[in-house]
Amino acid sequence: MKNIKLTNILFYLAFSVVIIIAVFFDRKYLAYALPLTIFSIGTMYLCSVKKINFWYILSLVPMIFCDVLIYTDFRINFSVICILTSLYFIFCTVALRKYLLVKAIKRSTFLSVPILISSALVVYLIYSISQLLFDMVKDAIPEVIVCLFSSTMYILVAYLIYMQDTYKDGLKLIIVSCLCIFIVSLLPINELFYFNNIFTVLINIAHVLSLYIFMEFLLNTAPDKIINKSEKYL
Repeated sequence: MKNIKLTNILFYLAFSVVIIIAVFFDRKYLAYALPLTIFSIGTMYLCSVKKINFWYILSLVPMIFCDVLIYTDFRINFSVICILTSLYFIFCTVALRKYLLVKAIKRSTFLSVPILISSALVVYLIYSISQLLFDMVKDAIPEVIVCLFSSTMYILVAYLIYMQDTYKDGLKLIIVSCLCIFIVSLLPINELFYFNNIFTVLINIAHVLSLYIFMEFLLNTAPDKIINKSEKYL
């Protein structure tokens, strides 16, 4: 118990409140609980990291406002939500730039069966979401395109860093990418087309976990701390 930091306790409490609200109360209260959870994640990072990644801290700002707008009125605030989400993905992508080692990426990586299949699935998913949203929010088509493009770039960079096989925690980025795909796909459906409280619970759990796991990657992985071949098999 002595090893548990106050910042960790605050995060666990805030996360628990988010889950309780999502399950038992009106989701509008998530507009208050989620920003506190994100703030606790940012505080946890600042209190533990040796060298601050300012792009990561900057990414939390639009996400805080985004969460407030989502659970204030998703339909009315849709365009702004897309812009804020795009900023989040852009800042996170820039935060990962030092981890992306171009020389470590093999050309065969782009032609491998897993990346071809996953790319096809992502493209199909983007196309499906686009077709679904374009008919519903015709005035926000540019914002939707920018949001989908920025999220795709973030996922691509995360995947390439994982494929480099140069960091022990590279798998965390894949997990975060999968969670982001889940959120971006399900949130508009839940808010605009078919609302289900179970979806709200799952979306918010995935949302908080994606933020926390990404923070854990940045916190525990230094860009210059590359594993060698012998460490990969330990």
